[in-house]
Amino acid sequence: MRLNRLFAIVAPVVLLLPLAAHADWPKGEREKYMAQCTQAATPQIGAAAAKSHCACGADAIKSYPASDIQALMDNKATPELQQKALGQIAACKVDNKAKK
Repeated sequence: MRLNRLFAIVAPVVLLLPLAAHADWPKGEREKYMAQCTQAATPQIGAAAAKSHCACGADAIKSYPASDIQALMDNKATPELQQKALGQIAACKVDNKAKK
């Protein structure tokens, strides 16, 4: 009986551990990303499309660990991480064109 109670307490905690490893954006970094992204994209695609594309990109990488997001924002990420993030962000461009 005690084992069942212990399992009932420990199991939910163990199941939530992967969620803690993939946190949301570090404080203030999403806003910084959005400002930089929209500023760079607006001349090419317009303000509304830039905002939509950048929001999609931010959502695409928000599941990354906070340390990876911080490394990307500080230009200290590994080339592999940069390529992975760029690939996911590029998918937003494809998705946006398909919706038009």
